[in-house]
Amino acid sequence: MKPSIVVILLSMGATALLGTSCQKSDAAAAQTEEAAPENAARFKTGEGVSLSPEMKKAIGLEVVEAGEEKINVSIHLNFTAISATQARSTISSEQAALIKRGTEILLVSDAPDSKVKGRVSCVEKILFGMPGDLEVIVSTEPTLHPGSSWKADVEIPSSGAVTVIPVSALLKTGEGHFVYTVNGPFYVRSPVKTGSRNDVFVEITDGLYSGDQVVATPVMSLWLAELQVLRGGKSCTCGQ
Repeated sequence: MKPSIVVILLSMGATALLGTSCQKSDAAAAQTEEAAPENAARFKTGEGVSLSPEMKKAIGLEVVEAGEEKINVSIHLNFTAISATQARSTISSEQAALIKRGTEILLVSDAPDSKVKGRVSCVEKILFGMPGDLEVIVSTEPTLHPGSSWKADVEIPSSGAVTVIPVSALLKTGEGHFVYTVNGPFYVRSPVKTGSRNDVFVEITDGLYSGDQVVATPVMSLWLAELQVLRGGKSCTCGQ
């Protein structure tokens, strides 16, 4: 039996301090395989993270099933008028996939009763822009003042039920998007691909099926436990 690594969580928050100890003897390893110590998490290569009952309660661990929902997406955009008849806004590639040419958009400014109807004339890559950034151009009647600022909320209706998880269950790191799936007593960090999202749910287009069990919260604590073992506790840029 391979040695196991015990991670002691001294603080329950996202900034928890973690301590590790490596058991070198087979006897010690067998003992830690039976149960994680009180207030501890254990990481096992190839299996994932396991938590003692006390730790689960302390961090408020919640597990849910991936379900199916219809997601109506609301995209908030900030526009700048580039002429009397056109305004532009930067959007992500995910948003660009939802906004089609001809989509009607209502531009609203901070001025009282200042609203202008327009339609999407094009969605294109920004020259010399950041990777993944695109821009959407809206055409209107000649009522805009170049340089003026406008806002718009674009409502995208659902096309049908899709596989979803709570937004809180999604872990975003520099390596991509992940969820923690349930595998017996272990929680395994698994890569997923995402689609549409709103304030409550995010669509999973690859990596999960409806009915799969995932950790809803707190995924960051599990991720920190992995970092302590795999990267010696070094910090990284990640977020939910």
